[in-house]
Amino acid sequence: MYIWGTANPKGEGPGYNGLFLTGDDICGVVKDESLLGLPVKIEHKGVAVGKVVTAWESQGKLDILVDVDERILEGNIVSRFVRDSICRDFSLGYTVGMKFSDSAQTYTPTQKKFNEVSIVRSGAREQCHIHGYTARETKRAKKS
Repeated sequence: MYIWGTANPKGEGPGYNGLFLTGDDICGVVKDESLLGLPVKIEHKGVAVGKVVTAWESQGKLDILVDVDERILEGNIVSRFVRDSICRDFSLGYTVGMKFSDSAQTYTPTQKKFNEVSIVRSGAREQCHIHGYTARETKRAKKS
């Protein structure tokens, strides 16, 4: 099953110095393709049920297309959750490196590293919804 949706709302503007993604972060991750092949999980836990196929910027937001493997149990289950609108959102799993400034006595984010994308019931960030999906065609055995 292919699932399309928004993984991050519109990025924070110039001068933002926090943990959320900026507009520049979103453009950077699209340009360097660092999300491609990233594992897809359910609620940030368990085995990978698929991978990120592509990512793009849309009106300042980060949209993605993921491929969920319905041949494995967990992938089949989460596909049904998406079809039945039980899981409606995406959530990015990433870590943020921090640097301490002695002179300013503050921490500054230095690097955001993406670990996984999750399909979740309700994401922590607004507007990170699943917009659509398509099931793969299955090959049927020929009758003799």
